[in-house]
Amino acid sequence: MASRPVPAPRVLVLGGSGFVGGHVCHAFLAGGWEVHAWSRRARAPRGVTAHTVDLVRAGPERLADELAALAPQVVVNAAGAVWGASEEEMAEANEAAVLRCMTAVTALGVRAPRFVQLGSVHEHAATTVYGRTKAAATAWVTGAGGTVLRLPNLLGPGTPEGSFLGGVGARLARAARTGEAVTVTTLARRERREFLDVRDAADAVLAAAAPPAAARVGGRVLDLGTGRPVDVRELLDTLIRLSGVPARVEERLPEPGHTPPGGLSGVAPGPSHELAGELLGWRAVRDPEESLRGLWEAVAGTSGGASSGARAGTQRRASDRLVGG
Repeated sequence: MASRPVPAPRVLVLGGSGFVGGHVCHAFLAGGWEVHAWSRRARAPRGVTAHTVDLVRAGPERLADELAALAPQVVVNAAGAVWGASEEEMAEANEAAVLRCMTAVTALGVRAPRFVQLGSVHEHAATTVYGRTKAAATAWVTGAGGTVLRLPNLLGPGTPEGSFLGGVGARLARAARTGEAVTVTTLARRERREFLDVRDAADAVLAAAAPPAAARVGGRVLDLGTGRPVDVRELLDTLIRLSGVPARVEERLPEPGHTPPGGLSGVAPGPSHELAGELLGWRAVRDPEESLRGLWEAVAGTSGGASSGARAGTQRRASDRLVGG
């Protein structure tokens, strides 16, 4: 008598149409999972089943009903507000929505899926609304036995234009097509930052969701990273070199009291940085140049194009973008 095939494990990715969520979906697909995604517009990468669910507006009862009907083994929260959002929008998307999700998850009792929250190293200082709202979400998730993976700055295919390097890449790609001149303004001081390839981050999420690591990381907060901060100006020069587009770089001193835009975090990973690798059986394998090459190939359309949600973010003139913050 032939045995029945074992069904693939099922994962639900919240915010699966976004930059990080799209890569998380791809990692689970490559791992043999059945992948579903919730987003406001029912968009998701190819091979992923998309569902229209607005986490900001849906109440815990509806979320619990949707979860019960889908019955995922794992839920990954890659949704939230970062660039260009107001304080109220960040509080709603990064904190209140997570509380509603955790209320819905715990209401399922023994049928509750494992929950993996994507946090931020900004939670360590929590001096911004973003850091405070993400830290509050971490408390809700770990209190319910879920896992939080704090992310540093991310690079790779689909890096949003709302970030400094993503914006520069988009500007260089337009210049490659039109021949326009490119001027990039940076801070004169040298900035060293921790960067992680978004594909390495997605692999860490997969490791945290699947046995045997899942049993070791429940209720824990882990920092992801490489442990190798890099000079942001060197990253900028490398991106320009990879593009082959002539660009002029102007340096200027920061304005007193001015916080530059661009999503570059100076916060270093916390003490659990090395612990994450041990518990997950994971390590970052891509260096910054590979990440920048992926960014450039996606935005220039030389590697099959960018993933869904890759061009999200506010477009600004490159001369208005500053390194730092």
